[in-house]
This record gives sequence, C-alpha cells and structure tokens, in this order.
Amino acid sequence: MQHYLEFDAFDNPMQLSKVGNWVITFVSAADELEHIQLAITYVLPRQISDALQPRRILIEKTAYEHQWLIQTIECFDSKTNQEVQIAAADALGQQTLQQILEEFGRYDVNVTVKSF
Repeated sequence: MQHYLEFDAFDNPMQLSKVGNWVITFVSAADELEHIQLAITYVLPRQISDALQPRRILIEKTAYEHQWLIQTIECFDSKTNQEVQIAAADALGQQTLQQILEEFGRYDVNVTVKSF
C-alpha cells in the first residue's frame, strides 16, 4: 500500500517554502518537470531522547495534480546517532504525518493523507 499527501488546489507544495516549523525544498532541480521531488524538513533542533525524532519527509509528484507520493520518512535515532528511514505505514510514520497535518492546518494549508 502506498501513502500520499493530497494538497488542496490552493496549497501547491511547490509554491510553499515554510509552514510552521516545516520547510519545503526541492530535492530535484526546480525546472525538472517530469520527476519532481520535494523534502518537507522539520527545522527545530534535535532533542536528545530514546525515541526516534522525525526530521524529513520526501515526497514525489504523481500524475494526479494534487497528490504527492510519500517516498520515505527520515528520522534521527539518538541511540545510534544516525539517520534512519521509516515507512509511512509504520506507527511513527503515521504519527509524523498526523503532526504535519495538524501543523499545516494551523496555517490554513489543507492537506490529507490518502492510502491506495
């Protein structure tokens, strides 16, 4: 099953640069029209804890205008001092996506998670 972020027609993520504590940047070249990738990165400093700390979500443009495929969620593991990747279907992945939805909603950026 794949997970997608579906943005409102007025909230194209390629037009957004920062929403709350999340910064949206191009991973692919901005003029690359076929294979557009964006990174949604959390800008607050990492906190030392035993849990994984969500840092960045990589998304890719799909054929559907407002849907973006969630490629991976990158987290910082304070136990190993390394970046790890988790799937959107994992519990932490779902929790991270929920945080994004809530924070984006506070700034009137409408986005939902879809699974197919």
